[in-house]
Amino acid sequence: MSPADSPANLAERYRLLRHDTLEEFERTAARENYWLIYTLLGWTNLLACAVSHYFVEVMHLQAPNYGPFVLLWAGQIVVALGATTLAGGSWKTAHLPLLAHVNRLCTVFVLLCWNVAVLNVLLGLPIFVLLPALATLSSFMLLVLSMMLSARLVVAALAMFVTGSLMAFYPRIGFLLYGAGWLLVLQTAGVIFFRKRRCWLGESGGHDAIRPVRRGEQHAAGRS
Repeated sequence: MSPADSPANLAERYRLLRHDTLEEFERTAARENYWLIYTLLGWTNLLACAVSHYFVEVMHLQAPNYGPFVLLWAGQIVVALGATTLAGGSWKTAHLPLLAHVNRLCTVFVLLCWNVAVLNVLLGLPIFVLLPALATLSSFMLLVLSMMLSARLVVAALAMFVTGSLMAFYPRIGFLLYGAGWLLVLQTAGVIFFRKRRCWLGESGGHDAIRPVRRGEQHAAGRS
């Protein structure tokens, strides 16, 4: 094993790479208005949950009347994608592979949520008995993101864990609780991103404004 590949050097290289990756993620979040995207996603999701609650508790839609629910949630996905694009999201990940991983994780999360809905139908259960499972999936996704982005997302995962428990205790308002839980998580992230966007971009808005100085660069500067 060469000295450059020693455990200490590998750990340092990983730390620096992670540091640079997260800084670039922060700059991307500031440039592409993630604060607005998260706010829109939170409120559109809450609206879809409120309409679902109306379908179940007021209109008493149950099997085999699945059409309104399919149209509602398919429309919610389309609206979410459109809002993300209009708010400034570019969908480009070539400059930051971390974004590709985040996008894949979110896509898998949506597919698993639809899978839970399909299982609810195949089991012949009322709409939507398995709804608390979506909160569990949400907690798992946020825990994975906490390892990729920030340990503070563990708090968001715990919030969705509590939300799932409340949904199990109060199933008649499960949709509203689920929407409120995600709104709390996404709106909080939106506020944090909004307040930090100028710091993340730096005064000049360029990469060099907030690029960390490497240890080797410090030694070179000292020798010069």
